[in-house]
Amino acid sequence: MRTIYLLILMCISMQVVSQVTTSKSEKVPINMVKYKKSAVDENIPIVADTFVNRYALIIGNEDYSSFQNSTHTEINVIYAKNDAKIFKEYCIKTLGIPVMNVIYIEDGTAGIITQGLNKLNKLIKLANGAAEVFFYYAGHGLPDENTKEPYLIPVDVNGTDLSAAIKMSTVYDKLTEFPSQRITVFLDACFSGDGRNQGLLAARAVKIKPKENLLNGNLVVFSAVNGEQSALPYKEQGHGLFTYFLLKKIQETKGSVSYDDLSKYIEKEVGVNSVLINNKEQTPQVLYRPALESIWETWKLR
Repeated sequence: MRTIYLLILMCISMQVVSQVTTSKSEKVPINMVKYKKSAVDENIPIVADTFVNRYALIIGNEDYSSFQNSTHTEINVIYAKNDAKIFKEYCIKTLGIPVMNVIYIEDGTAGIITQGLNKLNKLIKLANGAAEVFFYYAGHGLPDENTKEPYLIPVDVNGTDLSAAIKMSTVYDKLTEFPSQRITVFLDACFSGDGRNQGLLAARAVKIKPKENLLNGNLVVFSAVNGEQSALPYKEQGHGLFTYFLLKKIQETKGSVSYDDLSKYIEKEVGVNSVLINNKEQTPQVLYRPALESIWETWKLR
């Protein structure tokens, strides 16, 4: 009897340990996407030129579920951190941006992203009109349901409450408050409420078409999508579809590519491959103020 009793106690103990282990593992943040090595992740062109007045703010927001108790891993933006990481390498190695001039943020909260924008704003001011600025963002975007105002969504902001989210108009204002040579924005995000896996408000039956911001200054925006579309992944390459072809063109040209050629290449390749790979339409677009008509096309990345 004593032996049987001990065996029963051992079984109960093992079940308790198992339950505790399971409980603990459920609370561990799940961000286990394994990045696949892509052709654009290797053989990144190294150019000797360095441009002391070039600055970059790079943000990869991927892991939303770890910062929000009420969300699931499905709302994470797969490959966003890999997108940002590899884009940073291209900025330094190929586009000639000094390492010290790069502000790099992974899984940025509202406070951290705001700090990054403020720092970049000060650097533009101190450059006295000589700054060349690159802003890159991969992550969730969302529009206000009433105003249609597009927002960048920090990882600690829930889609149901945008009070701490960051308006795209605020981003543009920070970038253009002081004169600069040019500002280039790359947005691998959508602002319709959808996303690479599923949107922050996936239960919403109808997507929202975000309004377009009025742009000022020497600013050009390369956006991954048009209107209500979703910014989709390229799973075989471990990147967002838009970012993959952006990097591929920089790699092939060693950065010596005009904005016109870059925009046409991205629009064609993303458009075709989005249908082939994801069976959905995704049409990148370029935004700029009317005064830059026929001027922005001649700009080059390097």
